[in-house]
Amino acid sequence: MRVTRTTAVGLAMIIAFGVLAGSLEAAPAVQSKKAAAKTETKSSMPKEVMALIQEGLVTRQGRQDIPFDIFKSLVLPAQAGNLYPVFFFKAKNKDLGYAPSAAGSGDMESTLNVFFEFFEAGEGAAPKPIFGGRALAALRTAGAGYDPEKEDWYSLGLALPAGKYTMALVLTTPDMSKMSVGYHDITLPGPEIYQTALWPTKPGILMGLDQIDADTRPTVHRGHFTWGSVRFATNESGRIAAGDNLEVYFFVLGAAIKDPAAPRPANDLEVYFEIHDEAGEPAIKWTPQSYETYFINQPLPLLQTVQKLEDGKVVSEEKKALEAGKYTLVIAVEDKVSGKKGEARMPFEIQ
Repeated sequence: MRVTRTTAVGLAMIIAFGVLAGSLEAAPAVQSKKAAAKTETKSSMPKEVMALIQEGLVTRQGRQDIPFDIFKSLVLPAQAGNLYPVFFFKAKNKDLGYAPSAAGSGDMESTLNVFFEFFEAGEGAAPKPIFGGRALAALRTAGAGYDPEKEDWYSLGLALPAGKYTMALVLTTPDMSKMSVGYHDITLPGPEIYQTALWPTKPGILMGLDQIDADTRPTVHRGHFTWGSVRFATNESGRIAAGDNLEVYFFVLGAAIKDPAAPRPANDLEVYFEIHDEAGEPAIKWTPQSYETYFINQPLPLLQTVQKLEDGKVVSEEKKALEAGKYTLVIAVEDKVSGKKGEARMPFEIQ
């Protein structure tokens, strides 16, 4: 099933039929902290990798034979009060060692080893290793138009309990002759944060959705990320062409169920969307929208209404595309059931 450039109504129907809700069950399994602490990470990784991680852990600066940068993380919902963080990193094609496919497909492929380890910081203590492992990384890109200097982004997601973590991500060549490590600190809020306010996740620009076969193994993806049985194609540059719609997506954590006894539980959320210019002044406001799901997807036409006045009266109106420049999307969410509110912001640029 393919869903692209969707409307909010269409996606709400998909969610209602369980495509997104079911993906919570298909996401890589959550480990409790107690169970994770018993995981023998040292036995699952080469000694060279463990040593590499420890070398730069305190300063968050490590060896970079294969240059890459973890530039953001996105926190998504998971089951039983847990969360599903997705980590994004970027690297140039040439640095990841892409080469023509041995199968003769015309694609370019890269063979890398990818390892990860999570640490939990204690009060006044050194970071404590919680668990780690190896991620699948069958990286591929089209051979036509291949540019070794092009930088692309990659994702890795898995479910975790609430807490404060440092993730170490390691890339190596198959022979371990080149090794790199990057670090990323992340806080996954517990249910207590939802007691007084909603917690909208970071908004993003959606390009399309696919329903896929879920893979419960941690996997590195190129140019998209997955959440159980859903594949998200997103715009991570934050730049869109003049005249395009801004299709935004985000999740609202902490929303109440309108009728807990209903066969298909629904939320009752009211969302306000507003564009601010670089000076912080409102450029576009939309009529508030209502949603029955905690997953919000809304295409926003970037058109301003320009009014012509004569003697203080409006004599005509026309729609004008928002001019090139830097803007901020401001989102205010109100839960009509509980009365709780939340806000999220997303910078973007029109070129």
